[in-house]
Amino acid sequence: MTSRGYISLIFTMRRDSQPIEPQFTRRGVLHGTVCAGFALGSPLPALASAGPDDTLSAIAASRGLSFGSAISARWLGNDRFAGLIARECDTITTENSLKWKYLEPDRSRRKAAPAKALAEFARQQGLATRGHCFVWNHDNRMPQWLVEMTSELRPGHRRPLTSRMWRHAAYLGRVFPDISSWDVVNEAINPRNGDLRDTALHRLMGEQFIDLAFKMMKRKAPKAQLVYNDTMSWDASPLHRNAALRLLERLLSRNVPINALGIQSHLGNTLGRPRDESGWRLFLEEVKAMGLDIILTELDCSDRNVDHPDKARRDTETAAYTRGYLDLTLDFANVKQIILWSLTDATSYMNRPGYPDYKRRADGLALRGHPYDDRWQRKKMHTAIGNALRAAPRR
Repeated sequence: MTSRGYISLIFTMRRDSQPIEPQFTRRGVLHGTVCAGFALGSPLPALASAGPDDTLSAIAASRGLSFGSAISARWLGNDRFAGLIARECDTITTENSLKWKYLEPDRSRRKAAPAKALAEFARQQGLATRGHCFVWNHDNRMPQWLVEMTSELRPGHRRPLTSRMWRHAAYLGRVFPDISSWDVVNEAINPRNGDLRDTALHRLMGEQFIDLAFKMMKRKAPKAQLVYNDTMSWDASPLHRNAALRLLERLLSRNVPINALGIQSHLGNTLGRPRDESGWRLFLEEVKAMGLDIILTELDCSDRNVDHPDKARRDTETAAYTRGYLDLTLDFANVKQIILWSLTDATSYMNRPGYPDYKRRADGLALRGHPYDDRWQRKKMHTAIGNALRAAPRR
């Protein structure tokens, strides 16, 4: 290794011409460059200094919590980002690469290299991995070929679909055996009316598709935590909260092997406006009474509702809002983990092409929804999250 500590990520070939896993070293990740078969990030300024005791994962661990971030494999090619993840996190979530739509874009081909690279990075850095997700209850978020096949089936003739689901679950369990937690079903509920979303899966099987998905993953990933994940936070309407509670009750009454509720926690919708904190506390109390753990699976805070262009002011308001949410939510000891949906503004999905215009700032400025900015420097949100973790009851 060179004096700069470059990390080598080398694909060698087996005799059957299948690439073996990339090799990462922790020293290389923390001090050097990852060279991968994914897009390399541009050289960026050095990271803000961080001692071993003020990283968010270290603070979380001191209270019995876990901390991590979703990441995309293409960012493993940026030395600063890889080092930041290795230092701040104890867990990663596969942002897109394990979503069925991306993993199996057509019925005869899998695109597994990005997910395998993330899993290997996590393994060699000693990080846990969360798998996201087995079934996403949106027709446009599942493989198009699967939706078309399902739509052609008649009620009572679901075997072609369930066979593909079993095959997919078996593949995930076999190829990614070290994944410690799975979002088994994602966003089953329509938040506007509280019903299950009208999708090909639901039309064919009704609510039983959820039961079946959990039972499949329990069989094929028996050691993993199994999670129902939904797009909610204290911004959720009473209708949405109640629908989620009743769904969880029904699943538990049928002995569906669910271990935890994933609360995505994309914050900012009510920033600057009143919010129903008492209703949120009652919701958390009901989930706790069911005996389920809670994971905050996709935490961030959009500043689109901060009506001022100044970065410092925007960062102050999002930090305070995030701190308030975490202070209330972490008061419940069954909340065991916080996962960010990006650690930095530089890697944020909020600023990518295709992000909906109605979720962007009216002045066109880039959103600043994460603990590190677009130059890899800590923001006030980092301090807010750290202080909320320090104040949380010990698990």
